[in-house]
Amino acid sequence: MKSIGELKLEFEELLKMEDSDDGVFEFKESLLESDERDRLEFHFSLLPEIDDEDLYRDVLYFFTCRRDKSGVADFLHEKYENESDATLKSDILRTLGLLKAPIARELSLREITSPNRESRYNSIIVLGWTGKKKDLPVLNERMQNDPDGQLRSYSATAMRQIWYEHPKSRDAIAAYIRAAAPQEKDAEALTGMIITIQTLTRKKFGIKEGDYGDISGDVEQAKEKMIAFLNRKVSGIRCQESDQ
Repeated sequence: MKSIGELKLEFEELLKMEDSDDGVFEFKESLLESDERDRLEFHFSLLPEIDDEDLYRDVLYFFTCRRDKSGVADFLHEKYENESDATLKSDILRTLGLLKAPIARELSLREITSPNRESRYNSIIVLGWTGKKKDLPVLNERMQNDPDGQLRSYSATAMRQIWYEHPKSRDAIAAYIRAAAPQEKDAEALTGMIITIQTLTRKKFGIKEGDYGDISGDVEQAKEKMIAFLNRKVSGIRCQESDQ
């Protein structure tokens, strides 16, 4: 197993490469040889040194590839609680979400109304991965009230993520979107609502979601069709169902 000193030298060589892809996976093998505390500390210390966005994302993601998932989650939670940089803190939360750490849901609920846009963004995404049916009102509040249209969209699609794990949440989600959509003017926010309802109901309202997340179609026409459908199908459904 390579020493910390050898890992530092390998990392310095990686930073010098014109394309980090040429060496990042070899470095990954060395970096993940051990999950001892000193190795985790070294791994974490690399993040502030990286200017390249792709390399930063790779090195952060490598935490999810470690063997001791529980130990890594505990380590990252500790770092989260002591981190002052809002962006790094938000990235740690997303990584905890990818690890499916139980604490990730609690942290996302805590940060989902943060004044920091990235904190809200990652909280919404993580709650979609880790949330329960009883968390739908929190996402609904963001879907209706977040000042960022894109985050209102993600709040809707995060509900869809919860539905994948909790299929009984479908009617509650439909009722929330039925209430929110008529007042929504932002095309991106509406798109999130529409593709969520299309998935939940297997109906097509005119928005196509590509394999790589690309969206096409007339949002206003799709909005009208979706609202008409929801008015027929979910009138009277209660939003506040609270299965665990």
